[in-house]
Amino acid sequence: MAAISANDADEDIVYSTVDVNIRGRSAYGSGVQLRDGRIVFVPHNETTIGVFDPTTNAYAYSTIAGIPGDAAYIGGVLLPDGRVVFVPYYATTIGIFNPATNAYSTIAGMPGDGAYYGGVLLSDGRVLFVPHYATTIGIFNPTTNAYSTIAGMPGNYAYAGGVLLSDGRVVFVPCNATAIGIFNPTTNAYSTIAGMPGGSAYYGGVLLPDGRVLFVPHYATTIGIFNPTTNAYSTIGGMPGNAAYRGGVLLSDGRVVFVPHNATTIGIFDPATNAYSTVAGLPGYAAYNGGVLLPDGRLLLVPFYTENIGILTISDEKARRRAHARTEAVKAELVAAAWHPTRMSRCLDEDERREFAEMGLC
Repeated sequence: MAAISANDADEDIVYSTVDVNIRGRSAYGSGVQLRDGRIVFVPHNETTIGVFDPTTNAYAYSTIAGIPGDAAYIGGVLLPDGRVVFVPYYATTIGIFNPATNAYSTIAGMPGDGAYYGGVLLSDGRVLFVPHYATTIGIFNPTTNAYSTIAGMPGNYAYAGGVLLSDGRVVFVPCNATAIGIFNPTTNAYSTIAGMPGGSAYYGGVLLPDGRVLFVPHYATTIGIFNPTTNAYSTIGGMPGNAAYRGGVLLSDGRVVFVPHNATTIGIFDPATNAYSTVAGLPGYAAYNGGVLLPDGRLLLVPFYTENIGILTISDEKARRRAHARTEAVKAELVAAAWHPTRMSRCLDEDERREFAEMGLC
């Protein structure tokens, strides 16, 4: 396992690889963590389902026949019953994988042709497919196997990923679209917020602890920040562009890791300070597509156009220092009454809230 230390800006992060000789190119479209900690790799061009155990570094291909390949799926959703739904991209079927029985089944009738990019598990158990080239939102009910659509989407690779808000709405991440999409699955209402750059700007979104949504820069040279309470959109510049990142993962200390696609660096963004730093030594050339935060705090990078699985290890000591610094900063705000204590306390984790309660601050 090769390891590359981070740069001075983020010396708490180390990049390493598990070399398993992934077959083919554009192999997997994303990863889904099972309840037992294993990771299912969603097959894109690969014609097998990959399963990786991060505890033992054991990687296995499924022996299931019938996986279509040819950019079939991109995105996966873990159902409450443990099955995994594969989001149809060029496939004309929904894929359903049961890791308990190693069974794979399909539901026909999908549009294909790059239709959907990413899926969201709704609060009622249905799965929403985010419209990419499709001009419809896809809704799949895994209890009844019913598939339905909501028309009126822009098509033309409009959105790439969706983020579920606390109020049940879904934010569609603008890719080619020049507007943010907002969908309410309770009312089927769809609305937009104009002013996005288009041009494959963003791929993937992350819900931040304060309720804002971060858009991961792909061809955009800015990070996008959307506040769904006020509908305000802002940007932070200095991103590399050129299909740099695909997907983002929220760390326990509040930072967001941008998964390197064409970029030869990992991007790390701190939304509390708007600081951006990088970790060098990544392969580039469409290497990874999405990431999964593991139970032990490491971050797994899903192989797309590389033969290895990427692993980011975050130093516990550095993470503790960052968490402590964040706690002290929030304490100062509370003491200064810059925010209402009850509202501020919602941004804290359980340990921080307990500490502040003992101080009589919230």
